[in-house]
Amino acid sequence: MMTQSLRSFLAVAISFSLVKSGLARPEVLEDLSGFDRPVATVFAPDGKALFVVNRSRGEVGARRGAGSITKMSVDSDLQFKVASKRFVVGLTAPSDVDFLPVELEGVAPKDSLILVSGTPLIESEDGRMEKNASDDLIGFTLFDPLTGKTLAKADFSPEADLRFNGEYPLISPNSMSFDRSGNLYVADTGIGGNLFRNRVKAQPVMYRISVSGLLQMFSGQSPSGVEVMKLSSIPGDISYHQEEDAVYFLANHLQGASRGSVFKVSSRNFTEVMKIETVVRELTSLASMIISPTGRTLIASAKGELLIPRNRKSARLIRFKPEMTYSSPGKFDYLSLSGGDFIVAMPEEAGDAGAGKGQRVRITRLTNRY
Repeated sequence: MMTQSLRSFLAVAISFSLVKSGLARPEVLEDLSGFDRPVATVFAPDGKALFVVNRSRGEVGARRGAGSITKMSVDSDLQFKVASKRFVVGLTAPSDVDFLPVELEGVAPKDSLILVSGTPLIESEDGRMEKNASDDLIGFTLFDPLTGKTLAKADFSPEADLRFNGEYPLISPNSMSFDRSGNLYVADTGIGGNLFRNRVKAQPVMYRISVSGLLQMFSGQSPSGVEVMKLSSIPGDISYHQEEDAVYFLANHLQGASRGSVFKVSSRNFTEVMKIETVVRELTSLASMIISPTGRTLIASAKGELLIPRNRKSARLIRFKPEMTYSSPGKFDYLSLSGGDFIVAMPEEAGDAGAGKGQRVRITRLTNRY
């Protein structure tokens, strides 16, 4: 009969062998709590901080001025601590956050924090939908990642002065991503255009804003050279794939049974609808996605599964140890580790304890096989 010490030795050896071979199952490392409807995360370029976007909302819409950004410190042992729970406050419907990959001369340095926010779906103090969202910022804000100080704003709402080359104003922007040249891609659901003084026709779109356009808009000018792609489905998230120089985006079809798909388009063919390629389609409703350090597409479904496309018609479920799914996942980010593994910071808007108490960011570790 095998002794207990030999059992323990073999267990450790097998575990080590699985990790070395890339077969170890992903695991939850930590649950970070105390957030208010977290919807997006981003790690700082140096990996020493994690920023969490809190989109405070009620039953029917976002709470005006109640959104915020929380800053967490991350040490070399992957210990997360609150650096500032309310690093940035007073936000209305913040949606996604990233770091500026280029310097905007005279406006903001490289690695400034950029936030996209705004929606006409705003809840009043008595719990009803506001009938007029014309005075709220729908656009972009630049922040100093060390102090939280506002560096610049650009409002593209229907009532604002700025415009994207006469195209559609922003209505409900919900995701963004930069390419290797510093161009910014922004997705807008187009939902809620009837809630402004001058009604706006709904149109899901994806914009590409050049670096010169970014400089113009944060200097108070309508940017030139902005390109737009009209979409037939509601965009959910965008992720730029550097190796392919392509933009991946997920979209949900809301007619009939809700279905989600992931598409990609090369940067040189942006705006050419006929050049859009299908990565995977006819999945369950999808929430967010990233391109992993190994170049794989990781997709979070609305029901909390983490998936990898197998082919155009199916995806493989990533199984955790112990088994788990995310609770209403948001836009997530990863931090690469030595050896090829990486950790994912997944915001969970609806946690175990209900509104205002159970929302969290779940930290999970994935091996280099993903």
